[in-house]
Amino acid sequence: MENNRLSSFPGSFFTSLPNLLFLNLNGNFLTDAPLDLPKSLQSLKLERNQLKMLRAGEVKQLANLSELCLSENQISSADGVQYLSSLTRLELAGNKLQAIPLGLPATLWKIDCSNNLIGQITAPEFQNLQDLKHLFLDNNSITTFENGALQKCTLLSNLALEQNLLSSIPLSLPQALARLDLKGNNIQGIKEQELSNLRHLQVLNLRNNKISSLDSSLLKHLPRLRYLYLDGNPWNCTCDLLRTGRALMTKGTEVKWGQCTSPMETQGESWMLSKRILDLCAHHNPYLTDEAEEIEKKANGDEPPNLKGNTDDYYDYEID
Repeated sequence: MENNRLSSFPGSFFTSLPNLLFLNLNGNFLTDAPLDLPKSLQSLKLERNQLKMLRAGEVKQLANLSELCLSENQISSADGVQYLSSLTRLELAGNKLQAIPLGLPATLWKIDCSNNLIGQITAPEFQNLQDLKHLFLDNNSITTFENGALQKCTLLSNLALEQNLLSSIPLSLPQALARLDLKGNNIQGIKEQELSNLRHLQVLNLRNNKISSLDSSLLKHLPRLRYLYLDGNPWNCTCDLLRTGRALMTKGTEVKWGQCTSPMETQGESWMLSKRILDLCAHHNPYLTDEAEEIEKKANGDEPPNLKGNTDDYYDYEID
């Protein structure tokens, strides 16, 4: 029944379908969820309609519903979701939510609230979500992320926070986190306490922020890091930064390095491939001379994956 011009249903329309399991009403003109939906439903899709809210009376009887897709509507309130005691997947992307709904079911393991109007993240919104594995909050207006807001989400492995207004990496993120996307925020620096418990992190995207330096000592907290995106930041290309690059290469991490903003004579050059920087650091630190020559040789020939880096973001958000 998707992609039609349906705007409403008669009140008793679904009473003759008591065993219905899947209902796809995507791409219609519905302003409300149909009433009297069968209790047997396991999947309900209402994307690309004109819903403004999800009321308890529309869904509270759906005790078996595991998937609810409400993306691309005009929803500002979804309080009815709290009554769905078997829900595992909730899709609310592209709506008008200003906050995460409270009292979400503890059974949820995927939530997508990207492309909304959310401004802050607080602990009460996630206090019961121990099974949550995938959380998408990208393209919102998040400026405040309460310390430890996700601590109860001990299984969380994927967290997407790109294109928000964060000035720092949230503190006390779950230890199980494997992928963290912070691209396109206002982060100016990275502190040790922000990474101290992320020992399972494999993908870290810091593209297009305001970071100018990166201390190599931070890497000890990220023993499993495989992909790191650093381009689009205003790097101050010092020998310390080169030292961090050396450490990343030694780890085998694939890196998108980015370009120097300062000193002026290095502007526009890659901070791991600039001969000027390599020569300068080798002059002040003679033990770097051999390594500088090796890096330059690789830059002019076949670069290893961890020197060339990736051209696109790597996200493996496959749902397990």
